[in-house]
Amino acid sequence: MVGTPQPAGCLLALEGIDGCGKSTQAELLLGWLRERRPDGKVELLREPGGTPLGEDVRELLLRGAERGPMTEMLLYMASRAELYEQRVLPALARGELVLLDRSYYSTAAYQGAALDQDEDTILELARLVTRGREIDKVVLLDIDPRQAAVRMAGEADRIESRGLAYFERVTAAYRAFAEAAPERFLVVDASEQPDKVFAAICAGLSDVV
Repeated sequence: MVGTPQPAGCLLALEGIDGCGKSTQAELLLGWLRERRPDGKVELLREPGGTPLGEDVRELLLRGAERGPMTEMLLYMASRAELYEQRVLPALARGELVLLDRSYYSTAAYQGAALDQDEDTILELARLVTRGREIDKVVLLDIDPRQAAVRMAGEADRIESRGLAYFERVTAAYRAFAEAAPERFLVVDASEQPDKVFAAICAGLSDVV
């Protein structure tokens, strides 16, 4: 850990493979969190994205040509560094709640374990670019990759097109992270209907926010 003071506020993250229903739950959760906070100050930010540079990197990563695993990982980290510096850490310092749609655990799973890069090294680099600010609670929407693939419709982006074996490795990495840090992870069965998934998330976060 980087030895810097921890900002105030609360930092949550939604994680899961493509097709797990994360975008739907992010919007539902945003409304619920705002209702629970007297000031209503909750920010929903996506990774990569959330800043002009981050949005450019997002387009490059999801729509651009294929590139090496190390280059891909570092592009995610560059976007994350900008997001934390400009949006996340200032909001937390103001005492606000920040909800991330993906986090450094995505990078460790997608660009790390699933592409044969060391996920522990990636998480250590993430601690540097986030100034050592850990996520207070990670909601992992857990689903079988086969079911997630059935849910996805339309044209797939570059990463979504990597196939079942790739997403099986991503899923295994997520589950390993949750097993290693059960106090940080809330694992929710994302195979259920959206309302049941949302109810489980709210129940699991009721003592956190």
